[in-house]
Amino acid sequence: MDTTQPPSTTAPTDAPTTATTLPTSDAASGAPGGVVIMRPEDELFKPVPKPPGLEEATATMFQNISAYLRGELTATTEDYKLLESMNILATEKYKEMTDTAGGLTAFMQSLQDKYAAIHPYLLQIDNIDKNVLELEKTVNLLDEYTKRLEAKFKTIDKSQLVRIDTSSPAPAPAASSNPTFTSIPSSTPSPMP
Repeated sequence: MDTTQPPSTTAPTDAPTTATTLPTSDAASGAPGGVVIMRPEDELFKPVPKPPGLEEATATMFQNISAYLRGELTATTEDYKLLESMNILATEKYKEMTDTAGGLTAFMQSLQDKYAAIHPYLLQIDNIDKNVLELEKTVNLLDEYTKRLEAKFKTIDKSQLVRIDTSSPAPAPAASSNPTFTSIPSSTPSPMP
């Protein structure tokens, strides 16, 4: 068994004694004025023995912390690269959208110009449509009147008709193979509505 003594951890006795005073609020400590006096030979100032493998463990710890920090910084760098690429893509997309919006604005202006050009024609079409509706009403009234005249003509007795001689020198409206008849008025005709 090894009987050698480990090196002494106590301070040499020939070293000058220096006192360190620490203020304390404990007046019952026995020191004058509530001050604790600590000497270098006290337990507090004794060096702590190094456990075996402490330096290797410390080096490993620092390497691991360094690797961890490198990984964190790499992840942060990658995040920033991703944000940068997303910003670039968003910028390109917004540029495309701006170009599209500009094209739509030009197209809209073109449509407005075309509408302004055909607007007078649309007003004419509306006016023609209004006139056609009035004409349809007039045609319907004329058709009703014609039907009433036809019904009245059918009720007249054909024996009351007198034959007109077409060989007379009076001008004839048009050459026709049908003889023209006139009616002897039996009553006054109804006025046209």
